[in-house]
Amino acid sequence: MGRILPILMAALLLFAGAVWYAQRPPPTALGYSGLQFAPLTVAAAGRTPSLNRGALVSGVDARSPAAKALIKPGDVIAAIGGQAVRSAVHAASLIARYRAGERAALTLYDGTGAKAKQIALLFDAAPDPVKTQKYSVYPPRILAKDAYKPMPMSGNAAWTLAVERGATTKPMALTGFGTGRCNGVMPDQWRIIGYEKDGSLLQVAMPGRFQQALFASMAMQGAPEAAIRALLEQRFGSPASLSPSRPQPFGFTQTHFGNEKGGTGFVTWRVKAGRLQVWIAAAAAPEADWSLPIAGAVAFSLNCGPAANPRDAAMAVTSVSSQCLGGKCQDSDLAASYMTTLKLGYVHDAKGKTWLINPRRDYWISGSEGPGYYHQIGGENEKLLPGRTNDAPIALSL
Repeated sequence: MGRILPILMAALLLFAGAVWYAQRPPPTALGYSGLQFAPLTVAAAGRTPSLNRGALVSGVDARSPAAKALIKPGDVIAAIGGQAVRSAVHAASLIARYRAGERAALTLYDGTGAKAKQIALLFDAAPDPVKTQKYSVYPPRILAKDAYKPMPMSGNAAWTLAVERGATTKPMALTGFGTGRCNGVMPDQWRIIGYEKDGSLLQVAMPGRFQQALFASMAMQGAPEAAIRALLEQRFGSPASLSPSRPQPFGFTQTHFGNEKGGTGFVTWRVKAGRLQVWIAAAAAPEADWSLPIAGAVAFSLNCGPAANPRDAAMAVTSVSSQCLGGKCQDSDLAASYMTTLKLGYVHDAKGKTWLINPRRDYWISGSEGPGYYHQIGGENEKLLPGRTNDAPIALSL
């Protein structure tokens, strides 16, 4: 009897606990706001000069609590629940503390940045990812894109503010040029070293280095490979060897070459209306890993013909000219489909200046004008647009 009583008492306690657990109210669902955060850009920081820290709203889900509270992309969140926001990740961590049905007081600056506003954000339960078919994680509560890991701040140095505000692209500037019927873009240091007034030849190079780009057009006679080998030997002054040819989109063919002077490169060509069109990029073999893609980007900008081809939807917007994006593509735009292999792209600013971006190195950010590639100019971030802008020839004295 002495052993039975403790067992009965334990069983009663377990039963009572089970009843309490079954009857207790379910836990409150985690809160959902629909906000996405990004680090402050230079432009956002510039219009909120009184704010030392904060987070940029980079996205707002449709019909979310944030959308109902009239929060918009481009707004700057200064505080959440009375606590100052230090960064995008900090804003996400503060938002994550709230549950469905709770309210958070947000202090934010809109696009004008003139005066702080107080917003009451009522959190909802996270939407069902099965029904929305929109999210890859559950629950889809907060998204925050933090800046790349910056170098340590250094005693009020002038550059530290820019580093702290987030990343920007550092593209290579390309200058538009034209001669006769031809035009193109090239780095400022490059020079024209050969051309024909009838548009049958245009050759540019980096002085003091074997880094060149060339366009040529000639009447088709014999095998294309024989004509290409002769052109390479004539222009570079050295016997050339060609690799087997490979087909490319839009009827082009490509081959690589090497010569006895230690040069290497590639040739993209096709036959059109009885003429052989050739785009050549060349570089010194020891420097080819970084030098040849740049030469290729310059080569694919060289154009000596009219714009008459429609744009194919498969052409990357950063591989073609801005004129091609409007539906009038040059032959060089079609050849430039190889830009996707080079992993480089053309972009331009509002003034028509062309820049060369490297998506593996340059930073894609959510700036004041939405996601895209930005570069710093005059202390502000300027968004770059896809495509190159060498559509009209520019007269040069040669």
